[in-house]
Amino acid sequence: MTIALRPYQLEAVQRVRLAFQEGHRAVLFVLPTGGGKTVVFSYIAQQAAARGNRIAVLVHRVELLEQASRSLAALGVEHGLIASGRSMNLRAPVQVASVGSLVRRLEVLPPDFFQLVVVDESHHASASTWGKALEHFNTAKVLGVTATPCRSDGQALGAWFTSMVLGPTPAWLTDNGYLAPARVYAPPIGFSAKGLRRRMGDFDLRQAAGALGGSRILGDAVSHYQRHLAGRTAIGFCCSIAHAEAVAEAFSERGVKAASIDGTKDAATRRQLLEQLRSGELQVLTSCSLIGEGVDVPSVGGCLLLRPTQSLALHLQMIGRCLRPQPGKEAVILDHVGNIERLGHHLDVQEWSLDGIKKREHSKAPSVKTCPQCFCAMASTLSLCPECGHAFRPERQKLVTVEGELREISQQELRCRKKREQGEARSLEDLIALGTKRGLKNPKGWARHVLAGRQTRGHWSRVA
Repeated sequence: MTIALRPYQLEAVQRVRLAFQEGHRAVLFVLPTGGGKTVVFSYIAQQAAARGNRIAVLVHRVELLEQASRSLAALGVEHGLIASGRSMNLRAPVQVASVGSLVRRLEVLPPDFFQLVVVDESHHASASTWGKALEHFNTAKVLGVTATPCRSDGQALGAWFTSMVLGPTPAWLTDNGYLAPARVYAPPIGFSAKGLRRRMGDFDLRQAAGALGGSRILGDAVSHYQRHLAGRTAIGFCCSIAHAEAVAEAFSERGVKAASIDGTKDAATRRQLLEQLRSGELQVLTSCSLIGEGVDVPSVGGCLLLRPTQSLALHLQMIGRCLRPQPGKEAVILDHVGNIERLGHHLDVQEWSLDGIKKREHSKAPSVKTCPQCFCAMASTLSLCPECGHAFRPERQKLVTVEGELREISQQELRCRKKREQGEARSLEDLIALGTKRGLKNPKGWARHVLAGRQTRGHWSRVA
């Protein structure tokens, strides 16, 4: 059985093949969320298996494993599953493998067992577990697929891939009906992420889920949902499990069918919750990080951004959950935390590269917390006080919001707003303050760069 690829998908297959023919062992294919990456790599796996090759498809969550399995089954591709609690059927030419389970079984798989390794959501590829698998099968060709070829920790994907094949942009896919158009509602100008600490390249989620983070949630999430989504299904992205549970409870208390999903729930329960969202039995499903990647529910009409982030990859992955098209669908993005002003509109053209982002220097001073019983100061990672034995337990978060109204904003308006705001910042101090308000990782460095650019342009205009 074969599948009719869309023209841009067929072109992508041809360009990936050409990259391999040119001598690249590891090729990265980039396609926006909702563009059909799973279909593309399933087709490539089918064609490779037909030529007598063995293929491994590596995933990092059970939902992605099941999604890849369904896609291969639709193509009639015989395949096995390598996952916890399952026995291996190595006679099948294609293996869909949980990367953790595969690494634990490397000793029974020779390094030349697979001729092609497909890495789904390959922006995770430089993590240690993925690295072990790729280093073990060091004679196989590698095809990475992702919508966001960047990591928040700054590690370079160029360490694993030597060629990048770019698919069409989100704007092109939207204009041609392959992604749903979306209306975007964001905080008014002046909304700030100032005061949120950074941890591991992003905002500290424990702080963001607490009182300070709550005060950065502009507008009531439930009333905005009722006004702009009116009973349609939506996914809410939160700061922690407790935060997700509290948001779901807030929706339920006001008559909106809602639930939260997280990694502590078993696979069957998670599958049931996603099916309830797909059918409309649930209107809102909240999560901390479990549904930021690979969840394919075209019926989802909107996303609620309640988690501040500095990660462009996470930002685009979250928004992408509601962009899968359906007839007559117009998605709604409700950004309560200023991510869009910080990281840009989802239709912006991205300059993707295999080069990593230079990792900023962190202070060597460890973060600390104080025991509420004996006031002993200790590292924030400790769960027990070394002095009195007090046990720190996560408290159920009380949602705190700032009264305010999200307003609709277009891609062009966002560009003009940021350009005008930047133009009004004349001094170095003004630019640093603007960079801080936007939540930039290095506002001083950004300010100096902008100022230097202005001076260079001024110099050339005088020469002319």
